[in-house]
Amino acid sequence: SRLKQDGFSAFENELESTPENSDEVVITTESGVRYSSFPYGQGQKTGVYCDQRENRLSLSSFCKDKHVLDLCCYHGGFSLNALMHGDAARCTGVDSSEDAIQTCRSNAELNDCSGEDRIEFVRADIANFMKEKNCRWYKV
Repeated sequence: SRLKQDGFSAFENELESTPENSDEVVITTESGVRYSSFPYGQGQKTGVYCDQRENRLSLSSFCKDKHVLDLCCYHGGFSLNALMHGDAARCTGVDSSEDAIQTCRSNAELNDCSGEDRIEFVRADIANFMKEKNCRWYKV
C-alpha cells in the first residue's frame, strides 16, 4: 500500500491483510459529494486530499452561472463542488494523468453528473491546454 511505500508501519496488521495492488474502491463522502478512492492501490495518489475540503466547498460560492477551469483536477473535487453546490454553467477539469481523468469521470458518474453537458474532464498537459484553448472565457 501507499503507506507501506512511505515507510509507515502503524497499521502493519491491517496492511498485511489487504492484497498488494488491490483495486478495492472505497467511497468517501464530503459535503454531499461522493468520491471513489483507492487507499490500497500502488499509485502515487490513492485518496482524497482532505486538507482541501473547505476550499472545494468555499469555491462553489463563486461559481453560479460561471465557467470553471479545474487544473490538476486529480479526482474532480473542485469541478464537482462547483457544479453541485455552486450551480456553475460549465466545468472543465484538466489533468495530465489518464488515471486521474478516469477517476474524475467515475466520480461524476457516482454523483449523477456524467450525463450532463456541463462537465468534462480532459487529459492534457496543462501548459499546452492553456496555450491551445482560449481560457479567457473561464471566470473561476
